[in-house]
Amino acid sequence: NTCCQVLAETLLQLLAALDSAIVLCMDRFLVRKSKVPAESSGAISDCSPSKKHRAEFATRNPETSSEDNLGDPETIISWNVNGLAVQLREDWKLIRAFFEKEQPDVICLQEVRLPAAGPKGAKRGDGQKRRRNEAKNETAQDRADWDLVSSTLLATFRSLYHIYWSFADWKYSGTALLVRRPLRPSHVAYTQPSLAACSTHRDPADPNVHPDGRVIVASFASFDLLATYAPNNGNDQVSFARRAAWDAALKVDLAQRCRPLVWVGDLNCALDPVDVSHPDWFSAQCFQGDPEDMRGQPGFTEGERRRFRDLLKVGRLVDSFRHLNPVGSPPPAASPHYTWRGHPGKDMVARYHGKGMRIDYALISEELLPRLAGSEILGHGAERHGYMGSDHSPIRLRLHPVETMAAAAAAVAAVPNPI
Repeated sequence: NTCCQVLAETLLQLLAALDSAIVLCMDRFLVRKSKVPAESSGAISDCSPSKKHRAEFATRNPETSSEDNLGDPETIISWNVNGLAVQLREDWKLIRAFFEKEQPDVICLQEVRLPAAGPKGAKRGDGQKRRRNEAKNETAQDRADWDLVSSTLLATFRSLYHIYWSFADWKYSGTALLVRRPLRPSHVAYTQPSLAACSTHRDPADPNVHPDGRVIVASFASFDLLATYAPNNGNDQVSFARRAAWDAALKVDLAQRCRPLVWVGDLNCALDPVDVSHPDWFSAQCFQGDPEDMRGQPGFTEGERRRFRDLLKVGRLVDSFRHLNPVGSPPPAASPHYTWRGHPGKDMVARYHGKGMRIDYALISEELLPRLAGSEILGHGAERHGYMGSDHSPIRLRLHPVETMAAAAAAVAAVPNPI
């Protein structure tokens, strides 16, 4: 009938658009027509990558074998662990049970807080080259922390996952990417070109990595996966400038992408008032000076939120959770709508107990929307059920495989038209 025919034509059009978008482009940074507004060019000139920077990023490909599957992940979990060794020491059984139950194709971890190996006696920010995929092993605490990681996470999951690390100079920040075998990315990078070209986010000893280990980018068959731990906006002018430079650099790279993108991680910004449990309260916290758009809780200032909206627009990105869970006002504080929650106690941080912010995201390119199967926040409540010791909940993104979409379109197209 006519309805079936229209539906078949619509699906085929979507598939055609998807097909053209997923042409394998090994250099992820080929330039497409920029969508950065002309008036913004002056503010981000320090973060514009040179041809040399871009060339360096096109050469880092992991070794692959005939047994590797260079397809796409369908289930991605992102989690800010708030100190990997701490959580493994306190909640390893919970963490192990969680990942064994979920069996995700990809795990993205933020704030692992394991220092990178480097020259003996190297100090934070000294500019010496680090081995950012290798943990420091100098002090007794260094060795104890890595022994714990090795005897728990690695002993259990190393045979199941390819594991990629990116560590900071000291026990701070840092990220990890676990890709379930036999799936394997065709390319892995540890920063973005415009971040490497930006003095605030450039490792002076190695332009191929972020100095805080905040970025891992993996290329799969039909999209790139960008996993980041965004810097906190802080409460002073230096911190404001650092976060603004981060946003400006990513805006440049998003405008120049040629491949569909999945961007996950702790993005350290609640996009809208519905993304915090108590909007007026959060707006009244912390910095209240000038500039006015930096007033309020870091992660909920008007300046950060405006820049976040710009990133979504320039990158043609969709907030997958809000797309599937639209709301008109802040959901109840105990509901599974917030990814960060304060903890009880007697210090100043205790004032955040019972409140929440949604600052962890799974963003997807518009062309991937037909493949969106689910986007969930896996923890809830003031007592942080499902947070496994962290102050952040894990989030999960589910995508339909390309083959499923093609089969669905073919099935609809095969329905005979009685007219």
